[in-house]
Amino acid sequence: MIQRPELALVATLYDKNASDVPAMLRKSADSIEAETDDDDRTRAMVGVQLSHGEAISIYGWGALDRFTAIGVLQAAITKLTDGVEENEI
Repeated sequence: MIQRPELALVATLYDKNASDVPAMLRKSADSIEAETDDDDRTRAMVGVQLSHGEAISIYGWGALDRFTAIGVLQAAITKLTDGVEENEI
């Protein structure tokens, strides 16, 4: 008899396709607007835009200077690459 692997539980992370950039930006803005005083409120946001032609644009909003933006981007790189050696991404 063939044993079949157990099926994994799949959770929907987005109600829109994550490749729909405008929809995901709207969702992020809605999330920020819904924050209350009890939340760890957003103070700044950094965005990196990549065009089909490979042009890169960097945007910063909120309480952000160039050095803080660099720190935020470095922290994001660390979070994205954390666990790469263990093939966890």
